[in-house]
Amino acid sequence: MIAPPADITPKQIAELRKGLEPLVGLRIDWLSIPGPALPGFEPSQVAVIVNTLLDAALPQIELFQTNPENLAKLKKVGLMKAPRLIGQREGYPDYIDRSGYRLELKGLFVDNAELGLKRPPTQREPSARLKDNVTERVVNPAKDVLMLAAAQLQIFEGNCNPVIIDVELFSMIECIRARDARLLKAGRWLNDKIPQVVKTASQGKLLSGAPLSDSDYEKDTNFGKLKRIPYPPLQAFMRKHGAI
Repeated sequence: MIAPPADITPKQIAELRKGLEPLVGLRIDWLSIPGPALPGFEPSQVAVIVNTLLDAALPQIELFQTNPENLAKLKKVGLMKAPRLIGQREGYPDYIDRSGYRLELKGLFVDNAELGLKRPPTQREPSARLKDNVTERVVNPAKDVLMLAAAQLQIFEGNCNPVIIDVELFSMIECIRARDARLLKAGRWLNDKIPQVVKTASQGKLLSGAPLSDSDYEKDTNFGKLKRIPYPPLQAFMRKHGAI
């Protein structure tokens, strides 16, 4: 019997992150919002735009800088888009590093309180998540990491550009295990594919130990949201940037 691959180690993750350090402080001047237009945008709307831009442009991140010194540094960020099947937009993972590690990118938009964005009465939960198509069966424990890029709008001469203010990496297999363990405390996988949780109306039955039927479950619409994954290093990064 072939032994399963060992999990990626903290030392390996730290070495991989070191190669991504040139991204921190990078100003993305491909997107510019005039200061007077800010009241028309909610932070969550800007987050969708910025995160989409990051996902599409990160493999060619060196194009974000024309300064020769920065250009030389950024070319050392050896990320390539992972192969995709035709028409497959939500494939896994996002990137392959030149060292062979595989990265799944998620953006974390960090609100800048100094900017006059249109803020709702309550803060909206970040939408980034590890979806139900990312399971232990598709994750390579020895090679896969979750890459979280924190970006913030900052003002430059009257216009606002996103700036990558922090980057962190996490063991993907550990995140998936924590995500799934949380589900199984009060839910289940339906046919090993659909994450379900016990309905609010059936919580009493769950707490009393009464048997549950299919009608007591509903699809977990919040499944995999990063804020809800109880993996301590991931929680600490989210808390550091005000997402928790």
